[in-house]
Amino acid sequence: MHKVSVVIPTYNEGENIEALLRILTVDFKFNEIIIVDDGSTDGTIDIIKKFKLSNPNIILIERGIKKGLGSALREGFLFSKSDYIVTMDADLSHNPYEIPKFLSKIGEAHIIVGSRHLKDSKIIGWNTYRYFIHTVANLLGRTLLMINCSDITSGFRLYKRDPILNIIKYTKSKGFSFQIEVLYIAKKLNYKISEVPIAFINRKKGKSKFNLREILEYLKTIFLLIKRTKEIR
Repeated sequence: MHKVSVVIPTYNEGENIEALLRILTVDFKFNEIIIVDDGSTDGTIDIIKKFKLSNPNIILIERGIKKGLGSALREGFLFSKSDYIVTMDADLSHNPYEIPKFLSKIGEAHIIVGSRHLKDSKIIGWNTYRYFIHTVANLLGRTLLMINCSDITSGFRLYKRDPILNIIKYTKSKGFSFQIEVLYIAKKLNYKISEVPIAFINRKKGKSKFNLREILEYLKTIFLLIKRTKEIR
């Protein structure tokens, strides 16, 4: 039986984290639920600590300050002791009941991406602007980096532990663009990437972390990766 961890970065997700943890601890039996918090001030940490009292498999890493999504995921990967690691957002945009889709593909690939662009995939609740930015950014990254994956920015994924630990040795991004960096490095190292369709539901509570700074970092990362091709082998 494979050991499976879930890694969840958090920053001010007090309105969502309780519902997510209730599902993950009641309806699933993960070996570890690793939450990496970047200095939440809205009660997120208190809620997590309340769940920890009755769920010793919950591990809270408090970093105190905002260091970025990529940095949080990297820290969660390094802490995990499981064979496979699920990553997901804390805002309920990723449906935890879809995790079995990923687990059913264990052994088929080193990275399994939850895609919003396959048959049977859905995106619910985005306005036209958000959908346009996402579509253009995704197409641009896939084309320039030649990554054979329909949704390179999705954070809902399943990783095999040893490959992802090897991949992050080459990563430099601390923010959102970590997601594309990981897939590009995986491609260069000949790791197999697969996909499953997901229904993505735009957050109903709390504030989105998506902003212009993340878009600019994403574009910068694409061009830096092209320049770094010879370093990754």
